[in-house]
Amino acid sequence: MQVTQSYATPSHATSSTEGMQFNFSPELSRPPVRLDALIKNSLSYARIMLALRQVVIGDWRGKQKDHTAYQAWVTEQYLKELPDHLKNMDAEKAKMLQEREKLTTLKKQIQKDIYPIQSAFTKARYKYYDWLYRNDRDKWMLLDPVIIVHQEAVIIEDYSQAESAYGRVSVASEQLETFGDVDYGTTNIDFSMALANELYRVRSYRPAWLKVAFEQVALSTDIGASVEKKIDLPESWVRGFLQVQSASSLEGIDLTLHSQTLSQVLSILEQRKEKVSPRSLRFQLATGQPVKIVIDPWEITIEDTLTYTGDFEGEIRLWGRRRLSVLKELLPYTDEVHVKLLGTGMPSYWSIFLEGHRFDIGLSGWTANDWAKKGNFDLLASTEKTDEKTVEKVEKILIERLALTPKEVATTLQLSTAKATTALQTLCQNGQAMYDHLSGQYRWRQLLKQDITLTDTEEDERLGYALTLLKEKKVTIISQSFSEEEQLTTYHAEVQGKNLFKPVIQLDTDGKVKRATCTCGFFRSNKLRKGPCMHLMATIMKIGQSSSLSS
Repeated sequence: MQVTQSYATPSHATSSTEGMQFNFSPELSRPPVRLDALIKNSLSYARIMLALRQVVIGDWRGKQKDHTAYQAWVTEQYLKELPDHLKNMDAEKAKMLQEREKLTTLKKQIQKDIYPIQSAFTKARYKYYDWLYRNDRDKWMLLDPVIIVHQEAVIIEDYSQAESAYGRVSVASEQLETFGDVDYGTTNIDFSMALANELYRVRSYRPAWLKVAFEQVALSTDIGASVEKKIDLPESWVRGFLQVQSASSLEGIDLTLHSQTLSQVLSILEQRKEKVSPRSLRFQLATGQPVKIVIDPWEITIEDTLTYTGDFEGEIRLWGRRRLSVLKELLPYTDEVHVKLLGTGMPSYWSIFLEGHRFDIGLSGWTANDWAKKGNFDLLASTEKTDEKTVEKVEKILIERLALTPKEVATTLQLSTAKATTALQTLCQNGQAMYDHLSGQYRWRQLLKQDITLTDTEEDERLGYALTLLKEKKVTIISQSFSEEEQLTTYHAEVQGKNLFKPVIQLDTDGKVKRATCTCGFFRSNKLRKGPCMHLMATIMKIGQSSSLSS
């Protein structure tokens, strides 16, 4: 996906007797966004902005060894030994296998010829990106951060190149003393390395200003030439950025940890290097008891000082724990860390407040398992059917009000809460809205100035099969019951695929999936870590279909 971003001037920082001013240059092709404000508690603001920078440039994926030569040797040995096992086979099969042997040998020779070129290309590309990372990190970045200027807050969000971590900075309006006119909206900002370096110079005694100024560049002006960036943006990057919104809206387990507890965890991970599996953090939860975190493989247990008050009891395991190191520099300046866990091997969300400024990081299930590859969390976020006209109405009111909850949308437009949630989730999937899991609000945010069109992936094949099952009427809702105590509707279904499968889905009053199980092998192996199986997808669509017919 080709994306072009143009800026009037590079973002920069200036220092004067009035303090330090951070001038963010907005993207020129977007509607004007303007803000000039004094940042209160500016040192805390600088710290969380530097944490956001660490999310964007962070790449915690392990470096894979090149086994190509070894595999070529194994293939060669296998081919040498294979003829000895063909003596007792009939002539026709032997002839076919010998032909295959010749083709395999030819293929092997072609691979040998190609391998040096592929190897040289891979090494050169790695060296290039490594050089960019060390010498010109701005060109190494994929997409400049998105800034949202609303009445309630200024939000800056970005996504890691490794596609497994999402970062967000929120500055509440109470933390800003605004001067002049404000133009609300969304734009990309040029977040240069020079600007990031200036953040290290912020001090508590030196006032800091945040300025987002839209300046049109013309040939006759003295502003200078525009800064243009052309980016070949991977579709997986965009897909992941969209999936992170859907995943955050799912029902999860909320808990609060003392910052000292997480500091202990990170300290142990810094001191030790795991050489064997498992490499997970195990959260042991019991209502009315402190949270216990077990660090594998050493089985070191750290007990928190705060009491867990949630309903879920049991153990949840998380992987990719070293990504939490981006919070290390923030922990000494806060008392609590708010955590939302979606389940074992599922995404997690971590939030920290520093003197009114907020920093969020969302992590996929594993470091190498990015948000885009296995998720399809949008299918779990809402089940109600909706139409384009309803989505357009919701979009219009969200643009007007900027931040709304599903209930507020439902009341304003006379819709059911489930329909309002589905329409808002559709906007999230289209890159036009974002979800705040702490406040429960959807905010207007246009990720890109251009329409987002993504090609099909392997995961979409599951969705295609689910649509086929639905079209062929192989999905039947066997029973439906509502629990007043839990405020959940439970659906038992039967899906006739190669075998008969029995999905069970529980929905809350907003139409979101709270729990889901299936008897198929895919679900038994992966649970929901790789998104719903095709039978759950088909059942979710059947429920939505039934709801739209009944309404």
